[in-house]
Amino acid sequence: MKHYLGNDLPNKNATKMTRLGDLTKTVKRGLSSYYLQGKDVTVSMINIKDIANGRILVDSVDRVLVRETPLLARSRIEPGDVILASRGFNFKAAVADESIRNSVISSNLIALTLSEEVKPELIAAYFNSPLGQNTLQAGASGVTIKGLNPKTLLDILIPLPSLSVQKSLSRYLTLAQEYDDLLRKELELRQKLTDAVVLRIMR
Repeated sequence: MKHYLGNDLPNKNATKMTRLGDLTKTVKRGLSSYYLQGKDVTVSMINIKDIANGRILVDSVDRVLVRETPLLARSRIEPGDVILASRGFNFKAAVADESIRNSVISSNLIALTLSEEVKPELIAAYFNSPLGQNTLQAGASGVTIKGLNPKTLLDILIPLPSLSVQKSLSRYLTLAQEYDDLLRKELELRQKLTDAVVLRIMR
């Protein structure tokens, strides 16, 4: 039997570095130009412009006609998938929710279906953090526009806390997003009120 003394006691909440590929069940690639040449079916296609503040802006997602193939069905997004920009200067990430189920992603994006070992909100928040952005930038290649290939992405080491810590952090991230949404709506309402007052006075 192994004995622990003082600071040698194992910490159940310790963060361990884990390869992203070991936490990923499925990698979904964005649709290539081949799909855009067909007019078989209309789909909601998520692009980089539709990702902001760790979520998908559903109202800005475009509807497009694409070619229907068996691969199209396997590339559809499910709630909980982590969607990440794979090209550009800002590799922003978001977690898919029920509102974009069965949508597809453009060729500038990549989606990961994760295992039950990790909360998707945690991975997206890490990628959007300064530390995560530095890690992604270091793994990107290209001169004019940098890009991430799936192999390099899956080889990235992710700081992985215990599941109990992840659940607490996930709840905090959800509350933080809800608070941000309230602030955004308040600012929009205040701007509308300001515009109405100015319009009324200046007429």
